[in-house]
Amino acid sequence: MDNTDDREPGTGNRQPGPGERAPGLECPDCGETLVHVSTEVSSGAFRTQAASMPQIPIHYYDCPECRTCWKFGTRLLPDPVRQLARGPQD
Repeated sequence: MDNTDDREPGTGNRQPGPGERAPGLECPDCGETLVHVSTEVSSGAFRTQAASMPQIPIHYYDCPECRTCWKFGTRLLPDPVRQLARGPQD
């Protein structure tokens, strides 16, 4: 029997596996449904040891309403790097 649990701690929501994207995420700022932009497999770490860390899919989302950028690995977080690259909001 497989005892692995793919549910997000604290919420019970199922975490997406490789090749999947998280469905139906809402923008925490305005409540609009987020638009999936891309997915890459990464540890999310900015250091040389990152290659030896567990690799997970990181899903990137944009909010069409308030123009914020988000990323989802194990939980939804703001993505300041993509936000800066996107430029000033209109």
